[in-house]
Amino acid sequence: MKKILLLFSCLLAVAASFAQQGYTLKIKLSNYKKYKPWLVYMDGEKREADSAFTVEKGYLVMRGKVSEPVIAYFSLKGNPALEAVVDGQVLTAPYLSFVLSNEEIIIRGDANAIYAASVRGGKGNQEWAAIRPQQARMDHATWRAIRDSAAAYQSGSGFRKVANKIYGAKAKEQRALENEFTARYPNAILSMYYLYRTHVFMEFDTLKQAFGKIGPDARQSWYGRFVAAKIASQEATSVGKAAIDLRKKDAHGNEVSLATLKGRYVLLDFWGTWCHPCRASHPHLKELYEKYKPEGLEIVGIASENGADLEKNRKGWLAAIEQDGIHWVNVLNNEGIEAFDAVNAYGIVAFPTKILLDKEGRIIGRWIGSSEELDAKLKEVFGK
Repeated sequence: MKKILLLFSCLLAVAASFAQQGYTLKIKLSNYKKYKPWLVYMDGEKREADSAFTVEKGYLVMRGKVSEPVIAYFSLKGNPALEAVVDGQVLTAPYLSFVLSNEEIIIRGDANAIYAASVRGGKGNQEWAAIRPQQARMDHATWRAIRDSAAAYQSGSGFRKVANKIYGAKAKEQRALENEFTARYPNAILSMYYLYRTHVFMEFDTLKQAFGKIGPDARQSWYGRFVAAKIASQEATSVGKAAIDLRKKDAHGNEVSLATLKGRYVLLDFWGTWCHPCRASHPHLKELYEKYKPEGLEIVGIASENGADLEKNRKGWLAAIEQDGIHWVNVLNNEGIEAFDAVNAYGIVAFPTKILLDKEGRIIGRWIGSSEELDAKLKEVFGK
């Protein structure tokens, strides 16, 4: 009898291990027609999108596997209730967000308001349930206001003004809800995700303080590891630290080393051809260069492009240099990125970012966006 019980226990253990090999997403929706289920998530650095499903006992069932729990998004393509059109532009309703883990997860709701569906299954979703009703009410009110405005304003400019006001009000309410959740569940993956999503807008000291309040389990998630790496690289390149050498080639194929620029003040300008604020800052940067170059200022532009085609990135980068007339030292981060990634090394979280080095190659200033503080610092350094 003991042998039978032992065998039965082993079989249960094996069955449990098989059950956890991947996720099973079971979806039951009212008002569902022949819409296309759409599941999207980031598994590490890789974006995954899936629409394959089967119908089992009245449920839409989607199966797959994630390397670790992640925040996922679900919607229904082709449902007119989840779309609004203004000036030919299609706006979509909020997706349903939830924690996707290798467990059975059950979604129940209305196909016409999928963002407000309930989610059961897994610790992350159990924690999320504490604010999901408030989130659903907020998303529903926002989407209803957007749809009503889209119907009332057929001109894009009139609608955008109203939409910005609607989304602005939601953003404020959303932030309050996120703060409430994080204070209550500091060790939840959702709390870490909230910080990951907003860390690019935070001052460095504020970010470090917020990260320190997140629980150890949440910090071990992919979102936590990503933010930790950004904090570490920003720490290594903060004011007072020696600058990390670039090890890149310029637009003419010449090696660029910060060591050869010692004796001059060096401004590192992190930008991209796709970044409108970056390009908009170039005329003023040219004025500063003309003013301070005779006094000992050099600029090194470090461009980071989004495309996967290196040759196409290079052509676009070189064209932008000519168009903007920025004829200082320029390097393309995409070139040789496997050997050295300057954006990661310097903990760049937003573009444009500008970093000023003194004559000894030490960092004496770091700014995101606006040039007012940079202007003041250069005036202090050069005395004019």
